Amino acid sequence: MNKLTLSVAVALALGLTGCGESLDDIKADIGDNTAKTYSRVVFDPGAATPRLSVPNDLLFQGTTDGTLTTDSGASPDYSDPQVALGALDGWSTQNPFAIDIDFAPGISLDAATASLPGAVKIFEIISGGATSADADCRPVTQGHACKIVGELTFGVDFLSGASGKSVAVIPLKPLKAATTYMVVLTSILEDSAGNAIAPSTTYELVRQDKDSLPLATPSQLALQQLINSFENVVEAEGVDRDSIVYTAAITTQSTDIVFNTIKQMLTQPSLRPTMGLAAQGYTVADALVQAGAIPANQANLSNPAYAAATSAQVYGGVIKLPYFSGVPTDENPLAPLNSRWMAQYDSPVTLLGAIQADLVNLADLGLTPADLQNPANLLGFDLGIDKARHLTKFNPVPKVNTIANVPVLMTVPDLAQINMLRALQQQPAMIMPAGGWPVVIFQHGITGNKTNALAVAGALSMAGYAVVAIDHTLHGERGFTVDITKDGVTSTKVINASTNAATDYMNLQSLLTTRDNVRQSISDILGLRAGLNFSNLAQTGVINPTDVQFMGHSLGAITGTSAVGAANTPVQSATLTEEQKAQIDGLYALKTATLAMPGGAIANFLLESAEFGPLIKSSVLLSVGTVELKTAFSQFAAAQSGCGGALTPPFASCYNQFEGYLRAQGQDTTVAALYSGFSKFAFAAQTVIDAGDPNNYAQKLVSSETPVYIIEVAGNGVDTLPDQVVPNGIFSAIQAVSKGKMPLAGTEPLARLLGATGIENTAGAKLINGSNSIGRFNIGNHASILDPTASAAATAEMQMQTASFVSTKGAAIVVTNASVLAPAN
Repeated sequence: MNKLTLSVAVALALGLTGCGESLDDIKADIGDNTAKTYSRVVFDPGAATPRLSVPNDLLFQGTTDGTLTTDSGASPDYSDPQVALGALDGWSTQNPFAIDIDFAPGISLDAATASLPGAVKIFEIISGGATSADADCRPVTQGHACKIVGELTFGVDFLSGASGKSVAVIPLKPLKAATTYMVVLTSILEDSAGNAIAPSTTYELVRQDKDSLPLATPSQLALQQLINSFENVVEAEGVDRDSIVYTAAITTQSTDIVFNTIKQMLTQPSLRPTMGLAAQGYTVADALVQAGAIPANQANLSNPAYAAATSAQVYGGVIKLPYFSGVPTDENPLAPLNSRWMAQYDSPVTLLGAIQADLVNLADLGLTPADLQNPANLLGFDLGIDKARHLTKFNPVPKVNTIANVPVLMTVPDLAQINMLRALQQQPAMIMPAGGWPVVIFQHGITGNKTNALAVAGALSMAGYAVVAIDHTLHGERGFTVDITKDGVTSTKVINASTNAATDYMNLQSLLTTRDNVRQSISDILGLRAGLNFSNLAQTGVINPTDVQFMGHSLGAITGTSAVGAANTPVQSATLTEEQKAQIDGLYALKTATLAMPGGAIANFLLESAEFGPLIKSSVLLSVGTVELKTAFSQFAAAQSGCGGALTPPFASCYNQFEGYLRAQGQDTTVAALYSGFSKFAFAAQTVIDAGDPNNYAQKLVSSETPVYIIEVAGNGVDTLPDQVVPNGIFSAIQAVSKGKMPLAGTEPLARLLGATGIENTAGAKLINGSNSIGRFNIGNHASILDPTASAAATAEMQMQTASFVSTKGAAIVVTNASVLAPAN
């Protein structure tokens, strides 16, 4: 892929406020066609108040580091979701988006035409430039469309439709990361009067032939040449040029490039994740009884859960992991809540600009002009000229803030106890594998902690597996307690999602912090996986670091999907030998992944979540709502019993009552305005979080042929609801769109992207032979993989199915109690 794509080209070529006549002047000179009022696509980037639908790569204009420019200004406020987009090197791979249209009074969009194939076309393109990966495109002007790679298929890759006065474009599967696409609207689109939608007057000007009708100034001509290049390549693909009413380039953000870097960083001696563990002198059964998870009167071998738990000895210790997220300082004690990951070095894009502006001497860097042909040669310099230090595809090396001593919990099979229990069950004795016990990495959910692993350790120990777990960042033993001094008064604040609030991790006030909490969780799983190779238990033959699988619950399944995808993706490096890359790949290999209650499109499914949706909606309302709405909500909540204070979960739960109150009062317009705000927040939030979103890693799991087992609570429509924390969503993308749902949000869409098929609700071994599967349970709840309270039968079956999947390394899933399973489809 061209390392300097349209982002740099726009910065260098498109100044829409250059000298000479403006586009408005030219419109006046040539005269607008006003004999007939047209419905026109909104496109006027050069206006005093630019009018431009997003996503659009013109918002890279003026970039100095290869990121979007929504964060212009000396001190950007990244707590503003729209400003936070300016920290990204591209747009979302999966967000639906809208392209606005201007209509005369009384005229609207003909919705039927917006849903027709061909009304919207999307092409993957290659841009020009001297460093293009495609030799044919190197002579083409930087950033101009050079050639079409392929056209996306309507109804398979995306759908389009009407959304108010806009055309909605809805991806049905994630677009490729770090890739440029061209969106084309055509005159198939019509308004309610039966007239074809027309281009904006600005677009009509810049689409004119650059040779026969060149625009006046260099900046205007640059935009004209760009749009000409777009239409030229589309026309070459058979699209009637006269039917085009709008084109836009959209470059998606990079996703896993930072993890590719981290995997290599962890092999450096100074960052190697060493781990030391020792037996704690008690069993998992002892720990569960002590915690009250197993009542004392049920602590006997006739209780299957207790009996299994006696087969696992508890170990503890620490692992050294690089910590890229914020740590409290005297200057910023709340850094864990308001900071983001930073790059270690100046952006090569920033450095290139400084060199071209003669602010940096190329010779002083030990480089020659020929070195500039490969921007990667500019990576690794720390001159202090890039103050933002955003992580991008150009600048993928994160800064290590500290090396954290992360507490580790491990359980190890007790062979004698296992064989005693197996004898009672008239089963043959187990033999410890020659290379040591295989390992399952367990990652807990939000507000949980590493001890959640104890709930599944017994079942996995009886299958002959050790289990290892650490806390997510800002959970369990990895929270912070800081002193805050304000107006001479010092108070203590706990930052811990396990003991304080889920929003300490799922940070609604700083989306970049949320993104990087997710990144830190993924990085930690990679570090834990690598650390097994450098543990004392591996060196003594207790565990086998080459035989490792993954299991995650809720947030742990979400971050785990991405972590396993990153782990099993071969390392990319221009400097390592094939042998070195293979050695690194072996350090991270994960043989299977069990994902209990996961979901993709995090920001979108959280808005739909019965558990978290009200919290997010109330937070967005209080952050960006009108003064009148904020006041009305606060007054309403204050008048209700049990609502609590602002931004607390009880207060948030009153949001549903408030929305119901508005609807009962006939204030549907107000509710619509609320949801418009929620949609804008979701667009920004999903775009920001995309770098760690599991949907963007599903294809990596498929490509690496990693067997995946998904556990979902589907409910039964009678006395068991579907999962109320992570919404299941709808498996069929077409059905989801028809019901007004985001087709990529939830558990079922992730299962679809993974190609998972349902487990039949009949007893026996299901030979899945490494294919991906989903078990849909008709009873239980979101926590049932760990907690038998909602249904002991569901918990037992979930854990036994997991044990069979793990023990066969994805070859089979054994159904024992078919009554707790919903039909496969």
